[in-house]
Amino acid sequence: MRADLHVHSKFSTRPSQWFLQKVGCPESFTEPEKIYRLALQRGMSLVTITDHNRIEGALEIAHLPRTFVSEEITSYFPEDRCKVHVLAFHITEAQHADIQRLRSNLFDLIAFLQSACITHAVAHPLYAVNDRLQVHHFEQMLLLFKNFELNGDCNPESNRLLVDLLSGLTPAVMERLADKHGFAASFHEPWRKNVIGGSDDHSSLNIARNHTLAAAATGVGSFLRSVDAGRAEPVQRDPSPQSMAQNLYSIAYQFYRKKLGLGQYVPNDLIVRHIDRSLRPASESESSLKAKLHFLWKYRQLKKMKNSMPHVVVGILRREASQYIHRQQRRQNGRRTGSGRTVSLEMQWFQFVNRISNVALVEFADQLFNRFAGADLFNIFQTIGSAGGFYTLMAPYFVAYAHYSRQRRFNEEIQADLAKLQDRPQPTFSSKIAIFVDEDETSSPTGQVDHTPQREVVRPSSKDITVISCREGDVPGRNGHARMNFNPLGAYEVEDETRKKLYYPPIMEMLDYCYRHRFTHIHLGTCGPIGLTGLFIARLLNLPATTAYQVSLPDEVLSLTHDEFMEDLAWKYNAWFYNQMERVFVPTPKTGRRLVRNGVQRAKLYLLPGACRGLFPKRPAENDWWAVRELILNQDLTHPLDSTRTDPAPDDWRMSFSPTDLPKTHTRMPEAI
Repeated sequence: MRADLHVHSKFSTRPSQWFLQKVGCPESFTEPEKIYRLALQRGMSLVTITDHNRIEGALEIAHLPRTFVSEEITSYFPEDRCKVHVLAFHITEAQHADIQRLRSNLFDLIAFLQSACITHAVAHPLYAVNDRLQVHHFEQMLLLFKNFELNGDCNPESNRLLVDLLSGLTPAVMERLADKHGFAASFHEPWRKNVIGGSDDHSSLNIARNHTLAAAATGVGSFLRSVDAGRAEPVQRDPSPQSMAQNLYSIAYQFYRKKLGLGQYVPNDLIVRHIDRSLRPASESESSLKAKLHFLWKYRQLKKMKNSMPHVVVGILRREASQYIHRQQRRQNGRRTGSGRTVSLEMQWFQFVNRISNVALVEFADQLFNRFAGADLFNIFQTIGSAGGFYTLMAPYFVAYAHYSRQRRFNEEIQADLAKLQDRPQPTFSSKIAIFVDEDETSSPTGQVDHTPQREVVRPSSKDITVISCREGDVPGRNGHARMNFNPLGAYEVEDETRKKLYYPPIMEMLDYCYRHRFTHIHLGTCGPIGLTGLFIARLLNLPATTAYQVSLPDEVLSLTHDEFMEDLAWKYNAWFYNQMERVFVPTPKTGRRLVRNGVQRAKLYLLPGACRGLFPKRPAENDWWAVRELILNQDLTHPLDSTRTDPAPDDWRMSFSPTDLPKTHTRMPEAI
């Protein structure tokens, strides 16, 4: 028998994601009967609903065969109010009332569930529900729970790590945990853990995607006994940031579909039809032959239309929708002939949203740079304010990538801690650095590639470094480092003698690349569009970011606009950008003093190693900035940089120091500056 042991209905009303809170949307719109129908259609033998602290949804289908009442309980560690979600299965209304009375204290709740012989499990145990989860909380969960969930909405790395950690438990480890926390497990053989599977679905898209299989079960009772006896197993299909984001889009769409009555437009409007197909189960969207015929007729009309849309975004929406239908038809034809590659629904939606957001980003960037070059102050701020709409459009993906990235950091802490308890070698986490650059460092000021040999100041770094750029054409590598160049969405050409181009980076593609390649540090070689993108990714993925002073942006702005107010505005931007860094490396104390006078925090500034020993020419524009980066990145970056960490300056370091006084490693700017 199979059952998805973690599903939400419309009775789960309090979303944890800020994106859903902002639009006033509950965390699920799924009708209980719809859950029942879809679960059975997708091969489930039993159906249950686990709403947050409510059982109304489960009760609505309790009269139907093969169902049982369950809930997801929000409980707390009493000492610090760290939230823990507990799944309780096959409960009565009276037991639900007792659970609600006791749930404020996790220890009281678990004692009740055990005394009442209620099968229960800790949900997503490696996910910090309210950002308070620490290693010692997980250690106590090992003493409190026999059953652990592999969650269908969590980072699959967390699920794999959980299985590894649970399989490595021994009687000795559990004894150490009992001694450490002052209580012992109250069940037999606590080192033997059971794992179950649940989708944690909120949108109806992923019902039964992850579930639990009990091969010998014949009913609800024997199924749950199999869970408690370790005779059940999880069936997993790995989730991803794309699948989580699609769920968030689906919930928001269902909210507006109901609020604005969008359902009536589905058969007749191309865009609404496409969104409905992507964000709701296919069985609902493909509801009538008339709707299909109308949509195909619209598609044929669109093939004949050329440049007739009044607004570029509306045009790209309609074009993308028509292309989607065309791709779907080709894919179906390919499956009939045994050819063709299947693309998951979440990836199709990712490609669609990415395309729309890229169009919006180009339009926004063009307006911003045109107004900045024209010193159009009022419209500059108006344009920046309109960026909120772009951010909202992409918010579900930003939430999803941040969600998955936070779990990675906690996973590393758990691994290191339990390795000590299990007398295993400490895991090693090597540095992997991404350097974001605007243009290739072999480029001349005119933007043409210079193939003449460059002076190597230091040996290439032995660290795992990838240079990330965004420019047109092929980009050669440098110093043996890996290179990833993204095709720009567009470009803005500066109207001066340099004719320099500012390329617009594809934010979503770069974010996905950095997440998948597990970078541990980000170094920004520019404060332009590519640098802003790198900073955004660093903040979203919770990675330390560093940069090095290169050229004065305010000086370039003054040269371009001949407006002192615009120069001052550029200084404010420069100060803001540098203050977001963990460290800013400067070539000389004079440069550091200038930055401090213009608002950069002194604590952020570090002198470059070797900066005053004649390694670099005097004019910053002529510096070999690849050498600068090599010097920076050859420092010890094994551990994440911490803005509170200090490197004490030598006592004899003065403003008038000589080259021989310079320490071999980078040093924080003295307070005297």
